[in-house]
Amino acid sequence: MKTCNHCGKTNPGNASYCYQCGNTVKYVTASVIRKSFWSRLPSWAWIFIGVGGIGLFILLIIGSFYSLAHWEGFASIIFLVLGVFAFRVFSGQPPSNIPVIRAIAIGFFALMGATIDQPGNLIYNKPVETCLCPTGSQLQRSTITTNPLPGRTDMTQDFTCVLDGKPVESINMLAVMGIRFLEYLVLGYLLIGLRWLFWLYKKGRLLVAA
Repeated sequence: MKTCNHCGKTNPGNASYCYQCGNTVKYVTASVIRKSFWSRLPSWAWIFIGVGGIGLFILLIIGSFYSLAHWEGFASIIFLVLGVFAFRVFSGQPPSNIPVIRAIAIGFFALMGATIDQPGNLIYNKPVETCLCPTGSQLQRSTITTNPLPGRTDMTQDFTCVLDGKPVESINMLAVMGIRFLEYLVLGYLLIGLRWLFWLYKKGRLLVAA
């Protein structure tokens, strides 16, 4: 390949004139094509890169499941961020006025939140303590890990009401998920309300600017 000294464009090695600007390139030294770093890697290096990428992907999946099951607030933050994007809170457009679409969207959001965000967080677990624990006791959550079969690991949530350091009542997980479902219903409507307020705010600014 030859590089034109006038416009800097590359031309075939047998070219006498630049195909772009017409300048003579007869006496221009042929430019050397430098291979990129990735194209210079040998095949064995790509094997290690591929195996490493697959290993990192598997570790990411396992780490995600572990974090969702053990860390309070991890899934809550993820669902809050997903909710902001899914309900397009800052889109500047009014929410949908079709009740069926709104019900399906919020219902699906609440169902996924109740199913996946079982550990909850300090705020989400307070209604569980208030509604299901005896007076004076406090809610204590833990993750129980079992291996019922070879190669299988189960992680279940344990919600227990504790009084003076002693367990007094174990809470049914279905009751916890029911409360969590209601909490995510409220969160879904709050996100839609924020979208409506942001739309009114943006609409008011546009009217003032006009």
